[in-house]
Amino acid sequence: MNKSLPPQVLLLYPKTGVDLGSTIAPPHALLSVAAPLIRAGYRVKLLDQRVEKVTEKVLAQYMSGDLICIGLSTMTGTQIANAISLAQIVRSLVGNGVPLVWGGCHPSVLPEQTASHSLVDIVVFGEGDETFLELVSTLEAKRSLAAVKGIVFKEGQRVITNEPRALLDVETLLDVPWELVHVESYIHRDMYLKKSPRTLDIGQTSRGCPFRCGFCSSASIRQRLWRPMSIPKSLARIVNTVEKFNLTGIWLRDDEFYIDRLRATAIMEGMIQEKLNIAFYTSGTRADVFMKATDQEVSVLKSAGAYTLKFGAESGSQRILDLMNKGIKVEQILQSNRRCREHGIIPAFSFMTGYPTETFEDVNKTIDLVFRLKKENPQAQIETIGMYTPLPGTPDFQLALNHGLKPPESLEGWIDWLSDDYDQTGRKSPWLNSRERLALGNIVYMSVMSNALVNVLGSLRNPFLRIIAKSFAWVVSQVYKFRLKHKLYHWAPELRLVRALRRKIFYKAP
Repeated sequence: MNKSLPPQVLLLYPKTGVDLGSTIAPPHALLSVAAPLIRAGYRVKLLDQRVEKVTEKVLAQYMSGDLICIGLSTMTGTQIANAISLAQIVRSLVGNGVPLVWGGCHPSVLPEQTASHSLVDIVVFGEGDETFLELVSTLEAKRSLAAVKGIVFKEGQRVITNEPRALLDVETLLDVPWELVHVESYIHRDMYLKKSPRTLDIGQTSRGCPFRCGFCSSASIRQRLWRPMSIPKSLARIVNTVEKFNLTGIWLRDDEFYIDRLRATAIMEGMIQEKLNIAFYTSGTRADVFMKATDQEVSVLKSAGAYTLKFGAESGSQRILDLMNKGIKVEQILQSNRRCREHGIIPAFSFMTGYPTETFEDVNKTIDLVFRLKKENPQAQIETIGMYTPLPGTPDFQLALNHGLKPPESLEGWIDWLSDDYDQTGRKSPWLNSRERLALGNIVYMSVMSNALVNVLGSLRNPFLRIIAKSFAWVVSQVYKFRLKHKLYHWAPELRLVRALRRKIFYKAP
């Protein structure tokens, strides 16, 4: 790629709303669609608003007659606001002459609604690796878009939806085009791998998840199909990236890395043979899958560097676990915690609250489980007790609709869908009254303050600032652990200030 020439395709990754320390991972959604373009000879520029200022002056540098289109990736929530802001700047610079192409999780599940927005010309829905390359070549040749699978586009006032594209063969995925980003901006002292000063999210070795969790949109985007790379290609991706960037830790963002235990074990054995000597974790581990592993398989996992395993525990109430179709038992969560302790692996558990029909008896069971996990394994980490947010494209979205949810009817309506723990208006949780919403919001914040705050601040780059911040966070955590343990969450007026500061600092367009 001739870097002296202006780009033919400009890719923009907007701020997400929580862009701090190791929460900032590489923009893999855009890197993935950029790789085929680069191989085909297109000149690509990627700007990540989380790590660099993307102003009108900066964008103006890349507006030229060579520009074929501009792509934006967005998830539901605050990132939409920042995507709209960037799109407005681009439109002011080039008018309607350069198509604005939107992709990502949110446009994929609501493509027609997204395409109806005035700042959206084309939507790529589903996996964009093959679709975006075909779209760019079609736009360049000024051919009709009618034959491009996997897009929604406008023709006059009409919004036209083409047929979907089949899921790709993961074995054909290209190497991550790291040259498009400043990789050091994404290498962190990680919040999970505490002894690893150089940890990087290196991408996926598989895509999809076969399970039926009601709160997860993976099923609608990936069709509940798990597709792995071969063992040799997976191992090569890990080894090459670790060596290229001198990493001490990695994050594999596979939805379900451990689902094929023989494959996972073979990759781990390869990492041991390569003497990588790194720590790693993956996006998620299921308690039931982990409990099916043999002691030998867990030992290999540990020897390869599995410092932390992240578990989606979700709830301490079996009724709620069954309602969300999680497919696990509370006892399996406890067993996985004990097994991690026996093997010297640190488990990190995530929970949620506020599910339709959930009672405070259910909620208290979750809190009790959190403290039981810590009691039985002091090394266990609790990520958060998050607030359930009904997302379009998830199996239980209909459950939320049945309990009174009225989803937004426009793209802008989704901007604050994930940005606040306390659903003051009840738009996102109409099955709760105002007192219940406030109490659950307090639980979310108390769980963050008592658990996740120390981890997040511990990933700050500046060592002096990190020490001060962690010391402050430790004191705060002790207070909120006590309050959460004793269910003192109905009255917490001081959290109003915390909420206000969080919104002001994180949830605003730059």
